[in-house]
Amino acid sequence: MIGYKAPVKVSLYLVYAFSVALVAVSVALPFIVTWYVETKGRDSTLPATIMLTCYPCLPFAAAILISLRRLLNNVLSGLILGDKNLTLLRAAAISCFGIVAITLAAGRLYKPFYIIAASAAACGLTFIIVKSIFGVMLSERREKDLEDIEGSI
Repeated sequence: MIGYKAPVKVSLYLVYAFSVALVAVSVALPFIVTWYVETKGRDSTLPATIMLTCYPCLPFAAAILISLRRLLNNVLSGLILGDKNLTLLRAAAISCFGIVAITLAAGRLYKPFYIIAASAAACGLTFIIVKSIFGVMLSERREKDLEDIEGSI
């Protein structure tokens, strides 16, 4: 795992950038949506639909970014396999599925939300798969350490 810190640092900077973007979009969302509806001549109920969907998703998106920031900081400090990282991956997956639930419900009113739901579901599944792999590796490492301890006694 030589040289893994540079990509982790880049990922951490991207998480910071996305965090700033999340705050900026949450503040500017009413203006952006209103402008879009007026420019494209969309239905006048669309801004309410978009805002009533996006704002409940914001805490879940923030939870994902916080989990990723903590996970990446753990990896940078050398804790790659650990119970903390498993908990952070689980929290990110649950947050993704929270977004899936909200956007699936909103998809009935505005079809592009189905694309967001599918993307969030794919991310949630990815977090679950990585968590499962880390969990298996952690269990194997603990079993090996236990065997080594028992063998030395």
